Amino acid sequence: MKYIYSLFLSLSILFSGLAADGDTTLVSAHQQRDLTWYGSYKDWAVFPSQTNNWHQIILKYTMGCASGGCSDWDYTTVVDLLIPTGALDSSIASIDTISLNPLQIDTTWNISPVKEAIELCKVITPYGGSLPQNWQRDFYFDVSNYAPLLKDSIEINVRYQGWSSGFSASLDFHMIEGKPVRDVYKIENLYRGGFTYRTTAQFETNHMPSRALDLHPSATQFDLKMAPSGHGFVNALNCAEFCERDYYVFVDGQKVAEQNMWRDDCGLNDLWPQAGTWLYDRANWCPGDRVNEYHHDLSAYLPNADSINIDVEPYTYTVPPGESPASYNMLAQLFHLGDFNQDLDIALADIIKPSNNDEHARFNPVCDHAVILVQNRGSLEVTSLEIAYGLKGNTQWRNFNWTGSLMPLEFAEITLPMDLLQDWTSLNGKLEFVAQIERVNGQVGDEIAFNDRLSSPIVLPQMYPNPMRFELRTNAAASETWWKLYNASGMVIDSGDNFANNTTYRDTFDLDPGCYHLVIGDRDKDGLSFFANSDGSGRILMRNVGGNFFNETYNPNFGTELRQYFTVGYSIGLEDEIALSSMWSIYPNPSKGQIKLDWGGPDSEEIKLRLSDTQGRILWQKELNSAASAVSELQMPEGLNGLYFMELSTGTQIDQKAIMLQTK
Repeated sequence: MKYIYSLFLSLSILFSGLAADGDTTLVSAHQQRDLTWYGSYKDWAVFPSQTNNWHQIILKYTMGCASGGCSDWDYTTVVDLLIPTGALDSSIASIDTISLNPLQIDTTWNISPVKEAIELCKVITPYGGSLPQNWQRDFYFDVSNYAPLLKDSIEINVRYQGWSSGFSASLDFHMIEGKPVRDVYKIENLYRGGFTYRTTAQFETNHMPSRALDLHPSATQFDLKMAPSGHGFVNALNCAEFCERDYYVFVDGQKVAEQNMWRDDCGLNDLWPQAGTWLYDRANWCPGDRVNEYHHDLSAYLPNADSINIDVEPYTYTVPPGESPASYNMLAQLFHLGDFNQDLDIALADIIKPSNNDEHARFNPVCDHAVILVQNRGSLEVTSLEIAYGLKGNTQWRNFNWTGSLMPLEFAEITLPMDLLQDWTSLNGKLEFVAQIERVNGQVGDEIAFNDRLSSPIVLPQMYPNPMRFELRTNAAASETWWKLYNASGMVIDSGDNFANNTTYRDTFDLDPGCYHLVIGDRDKDGLSFFANSDGSGRILMRNVGGNFFNETYNPNFGTELRQYFTVGYSIGLEDEIALSSMWSIYPNPSKGQIKLDWGGPDSEEIKLRLSDTQGRILWQKELNSAASAVSELQMPEGLNGLYFMELSTGTQIDQKAIMLQTK
């Protein structure tokens, strides 16, 4: 294996020699392509010619601002493959009159191949008016089931359904060598497009009628992918964008699946705050986020079936005169698949915490636990896992034993304790979390080894002073507000609720050294400040009590919850020996003999200094009380000229810096 792949992590690719399982090929298109006006933005991508040796294909969709800045509005973007159908289309290019008497006309025709659009994903742009020009966000989609189409040269279309400029799109396909989870025999569009909804009968008859089935003879399993989103709200029901509805799947008239088309978590959007109504829950989408995809296993119903039908839950409304009706942007695709190619295969699909990924930004950084996502990619049920984990360069990794029931293709989030300081130290200076599956169902490893290990670069929470003062000023809807302070074990050690309107509350936290987690919530999911209500504005901040000045002000436009991790008494991440180098400095450098020592570390009883030459001979030494003064003036011996080394030790730690002296 050449490198470890993460579904939601930035990827680095190393190519050497012949391809092997786990190796990755990168195919790119639409690199920072401006999307400036409603329409199609096409580009060609050149894929490898082979079609059946990809274990997984991940599409990384990077959305950014257009070269002229981001648009103020939330628009739909869709990524399509344009696949030739074999048919040809024609249009008149020009008509020339050769003769009037008799009339003779020569017609020139444009001949072009007919292409079918196969949708890969949908992403909604944010309310981008307040975003900086260099803003961008990564989205990751598993597009492995489209492998038969991702070969040779393929035209790819990014459809931008926006009426102002704009955003940008970059597409990168990460194609991972190995046996596929299941062979794909056929990919079929059942329903695709934006369809107006006036009445139930009109919608189903004109846009989503029953479809006859033509199943591939080699297929034994069938996966239905749905990606619906509702738009428009001119009616009293606020449908379709702001009304909650279900869709139903029928096979030969029998209802076999039902799914709610609704996002109730927009107030927890990882991109926050935004300029518009970003926190309103919507019909399966939130501004600046993906449209959710749903998968229904129809293997038990389709082998002998004749028809399939998908209906939206009926409702009735009146469209005001002169207004456009509501609509649903529908996608229904049927994948005709073979049996599983592995019996036992568990994959580490994602690291949710700790992570620096855009799609997990709301809940990071952390300092008390990790959360990983695993998927069963084999045919057998998985009932137990042994997982080793820790920071790269840490010699004291932990092991965690998980038990449960994970059926084929199911995902499970697993929480891994990391509540000790030693869990967060790294001896090599790299802040990277690693998880490794050691045993599956009691046996060492599984049939595919390269997806058993995953790593994620991380960021660290701040170290706060102690004691500190927490200050909360409520708005005019104080009954919505609450807060809790947790320690690393998940225990609530302080909290606040039942506040009065427009009132300031102050609490002093005097905490033991450790990791803490402050959660501030709003029951109406609109934070302490939001332009589209009459609640007014509140304020949240943390200040020091004595000592050096510290002031942390939190954004009150946080939606549902604001979560802030911090440490007290220590900063986590690097081992002390590494961190010591950043605690002190000497200047000026070069020096004519009088230098200053700036000590920024914790108070110690004494620190010791030694000056030596390039041959290791000690020329000068001194002991200082580090608590006496942050900056100490030091006089070096006369007669020195050239390169020397100043060593600082605290009793348990030693560090050294070079200095040029010119005292002759």
